[in-house]
Order: sequence, then structure tokens, then C-alpha cells
Amino acid sequence: MLDLLLVLLAAAGGLMILWCLLGLLLQPAFGRDMVTLYYVQGDGGELEQKVRAYRWLRESRFGGSRLVLVDCGLDEMGLGIAQILRNRYSWVEYCPQPALLDYLALNEKASAR
Repeated sequence: MLDLLLVLLAAAGGLMILWCLLGLLLQPAFGRDMVTLYYVQGDGGELEQKVRAYRWLRESRFGGSRLVLVDCGLDEMGLGIAQILRNRYSWVEYCPQPALLDYLALNEKASAR
């Protein structure tokens, strides 16, 4: 019985080591300066859930540092939700789709400094 318990504990320890190594391998190569674009439209019904999922990735070091909500046709409710999320999380930004190229160009210049 004791042998079985030791084998199970050793297997669990081996799996934990593999899990940690896999986590290290899956970390993004771009580091914490990475910007993630999320294209949103409609009423933004799933927007809060997506931002919370990104927050989890960000806190567990699998995601980047900023999340940009790219407006591809949000209605009033969606814009309200986006504004609330921008106020709640300092790393959430908003950009209308027509201004996306200008936003990316400004980001590239700022990161080059």
C-alpha cells in the first residue's frame, strides 16, 4: 500500500514538473510589451468576459501588456461597456477601426524609443 502511494506521489510530482515546463515554453516570445488587438462589434455582450479572460492570461504571464478594443461597429450599449472596461482596467484601450493604422504607427514609434 505504501509503495502505491509513493508511486502516485512521484507521478503527480512528475506531472507538475512537466506542467511548469510547458508553461514556460508557452510564454510569448515578445514579452510584456506585446499589444493584443480585439475586434468588437454589436452590443458587446461577450466583451467583459473576453477582457476578464485576457486579464487572467496577463496575470499568469501568458498574455501581453495591453489590450486594444478595435471598434468595428459597436452600438451604444457596446460603447458603454467598452468605456466601463477602459475605466476599470488601465491596460485596456479603445480605438475606432478607421484610426487603427494611425494608432499602430504611433505605437511603433513609441516602442522604438
